[in-house]
Amino acid sequence: MTKRTERRLKWALSIGVMVAAAAIALALVVTKPEPPRADKPLEGTLVEVIQIGTSSHAVDLHAKGTVVPAKEIVLQAELGGRVIWQSPELVAGGRFKKDQPMVRIDPRDYQLAVESYRSQVNRAKLDLSIEARRGEVAKREWNAFGEMDVSEEQRALAQREPQLEASRLALKAAQSALKKAQLDLSRATLRAPFNAMVVSENVDTGQLLSPQTSVARLVGTDEYHVQVSVPVASLRTVRARTADAPGSEARIVQRVGQEIIERRAEVIRQLPDLDAGGAMARILLNIDNPLGQRGDLPLLLGSFVDVAVVAQPIADSIRLPRVALRNGRNVYVMNDQDLLEIRDVEIAWTEPDSVLITGGLQPNERVVTSRIPTPVPNMLLRTAGPSPKPEPGDPSKPAAQAMP
Repeated sequence: MTKRTERRLKWALSIGVMVAAAAIALALVVTKPEPPRADKPLEGTLVEVIQIGTSSHAVDLHAKGTVVPAKEIVLQAELGGRVIWQSPELVAGGRFKKDQPMVRIDPRDYQLAVESYRSQVNRAKLDLSIEARRGEVAKREWNAFGEMDVSEEQRALAQREPQLEASRLALKAAQSALKKAQLDLSRATLRAPFNAMVVSENVDTGQLLSPQTSVARLVGTDEYHVQVSVPVASLRTVRARTADAPGSEARIVQRVGQEIIERRAEVIRQLPDLDAGGAMARILLNIDNPLGQRGDLPLLLGSFVDVAVVAQPIADSIRLPRVALRNGRNVYVMNDQDLLEIRDVEIAWTEPDSVLITGGLQPNERVVTSRIPTPVPNMLLRTAGPSPKPEPGDPSKPAAQAMP
């Protein structure tokens, strides 16, 4: 066998082995049994849900307010005279108790007037006593003459009855003049009309006052007011004081540096006009003891304060986290068939992290809280586990502000 023939034989054997291997592989593929097929179930979009329930939720109306005086007057002199004494507390920031003396005017002229009118009263009493005696004498004389044919007017004149009445009137006039002089003397001392603090004063010792001269501007310290602007719609949830019931309670907070001044207040009335912007209603709150106890920081007039009014509870409402609210008015609901429903809801109150719903949802429904990239009504949804259930009587957290 030649070398050429040997090479051809080797190539033929190699090709034969390759053909046989390909035939065997083809036979294996053709005769392989087909695996059983199973339909893949359709899976919905994975979401997170909460199961809702209704309850009565207590809410707070949060707003801003300005502290204003409940009582404010300009103290004026009622008569003229020179100032002979002035209280050391009669300065801006000074405080007075009710009826505490503030300023004294030279009283000598008024004391002399009192003495003069007192002597006139004594003189009128003496004249009345004398005239009464004269009347008695005249009556005895009249009776001594017996019956006389005269008129009633003539009889009264003969018995000095008109003179006696004139003496009585003169005594009353003298007594009234004495009371007026005593009243003027009391007015020579100007007193605080109520527990007050001095805002400003316009008088000094030695100054000559005339009637109606402004002496000082005073504000009452027993109570302050706070004017608060609130949305008009929130007026339904705030109760003003009446003769039969107190108003809604409130909390006033003023931050002074690192310290906080807190006072209790009460809604006493709704003011009749809107604020300067024309969009907000105004309510008036009353604060008792605004200056606090000794050592407390006082609440200052003109302060801009935080106000939290305890509003009336919202019954049969559902609290939802804000993340469950879509486009401001919509909520995604996973129904009993695990399909998506897009609902319009009625928002009764808004809070920092949640809202209160009074319409558009039913108890025990499942509300979607997670994000859905492309929400389409009736799209299939699924959850990773069982839906959480609401706890009945779950206490409400305070709300922040009413819907405008």
